Amino acid sequence: MTARTPGSESPVVRIGCGSAFDRDRIDWAERLAYSGLVDHLAFDCLAERSMALNQLRKLEDPGAGYMRRIENGTPGFDPRLPEITDRLAAFVRDGGTIVGNFGAANPTAAGECVVQHLRDAGATGVKVGVITGDDVLQQVLDRDLELPEQGCTVTALKDRVVSANAYIGAEPVVEALWEGARFVLGGRLADPSPYVGAICHANGWALDDWDRVAHATAAGHLLECGTSVTGGNYPDPPYNTVENMTDLSFPWAEVGDGHLVVSKIPGTGGVVNGRTVRLQLAYEVHDPGAYLTPDVTADYSRATVREVGPDRVAVAGITGRPRPDTLKVLVGLDFGWKVTSEISYGGPGCVERARLAAEICRARVARVDSDIVEWRADVVGVDALYGDSMERGYPAEVRMRVAARTTTKKAAQVVMDEADYLPISGPAAGGGRGAPTLTRAIGVTPAYLPRADVPIAVEVITV
Repeated sequence: MTARTPGSESPVVRIGCGSAFDRDRIDWAERLAYSGLVDHLAFDCLAERSMALNQLRKLEDPGAGYMRRIENGTPGFDPRLPEITDRLAAFVRDGGTIVGNFGAANPTAAGECVVQHLRDAGATGVKVGVITGDDVLQQVLDRDLELPEQGCTVTALKDRVVSANAYIGAEPVVEALWEGARFVLGGRLADPSPYVGAICHANGWALDDWDRVAHATAAGHLLECGTSVTGGNYPDPPYNTVENMTDLSFPWAEVGDGHLVVSKIPGTGGVVNGRTVRLQLAYEVHDPGAYLTPDVTADYSRATVREVGPDRVAVAGITGRPRPDTLKVLVGLDFGWKVTSEISYGGPGCVERARLAAEICRARVARVDSDIVEWRADVVGVDALYGDSMERGYPAEVRMRVAARTTTKKAAQVVMDEADYLPISGPAAGGGRGAPTLTRAIGVTPAYLPRADVPIAVEVITV
């Protein structure tokens, strides 16, 4: 769908953010969907580790591995986080478009789930686009790709490699939308690419029109971090103050030829101003003159940001060059297990008691030293963030935190158990023990694969 720019005959796409991470709140996305302000919503659900963790879930259960927020009834699902598909079924049934990387490690199963839930919600006739092919584990192994951050090739870490997913772009999104899909999902769609696909399709822009694709990429980049552009992470009293942080709006934008305006829902809290937009525009951009995405090499170096009304900011001056010949691949590595535990100490001597607690815990886990790869102990409130680099007074209370990475689950359990014993067999007056965590230690590292080795496919299913 397209609208008209106020006071102009130029068509624009009205698109909003649905989420910035996998557990983001659905109520603000739902409010934006039914606000009448947008025709399209895009969801980014995958942090760097999310894909590898979902690959592990898929190994344990071949029917799992996708973002569980698209359904109800999943074992262990948090009931405070209602599912997405039912809540937004009317939006797509009535002509809206949703695009997101809900598929994670299992787009096929995610597509089946979405189709069933839309059917149950009465959204019959809606088409669902499922994008596959970003899982390139076999290609990465066959090519023995270099892992620059690890200083070796894949072969050296072959036993630890659990996944490899290419960051794919807007091309399959556009293909699915051209085939009539209203709900489009894939695996590791790059963060701005769901937006780029929806914008370019609705505006009829070719995907080799580099300036327009870069313009769409800037819109996606501004929206995909959610409330970061509407006031989230911005308050820093007394320097930066924001009204009504309890009720922020997810951002939305009008995007057309030479037109990009970011805004929020009127009457909601937060703010969209030149500063919030500049902060987000620069976020995670390694080189403003050559920001590499699967869709384009975008140049933000001559971007302009201008406030054009209350909570309305226009961005211009974005240009583009041809997209990279290779695609970034996120390789997931199994680094064993990790465990964390915390306990509080307060009053005179709290720092010394906290440090003694850490020393006692470390000594007691010595029996599994051969399985401990990394160990860290921090006194939160004293040295957890800045070490000895900042002057400070003696605190009234501190939090002692120990963390370890181990090669075996058994060793991680030993660390957790010994930390649990500290309130009764450690220094005086320890309490407020936080719930310890013990999880798989999944690391991710980049590699680069020729585009031709990434066999993207699109299937469109009618509900």
